[in-house]
Amino acid sequence: MVGRKKLDRVSLHARVERGTVDKLKEVAQILGYIYNDEGSTGQLLDAIASGELILIATKNRSDVDKSG
Repeated sequence: MVGRKKLDRVSLHARVERGTVDKLKEVAQILGYIYNDEGSTGQLLDAIASGELILIATKNRSDVDKSG
């Protein structure tokens, strides 16, 4: 029996607003990034970092509180 392929992955920890994790999982699932029957935020972030997904800002960052 062959084991599962080892992925070259690292962990990322971030402090976010309450509910953000659920929102990101929902976006990931809608876009087809799924792991264990739920949205995969790791796959979503990889897609953004690689340029597979392009984000479009809905607000100008200078209009937002820059505390975060």
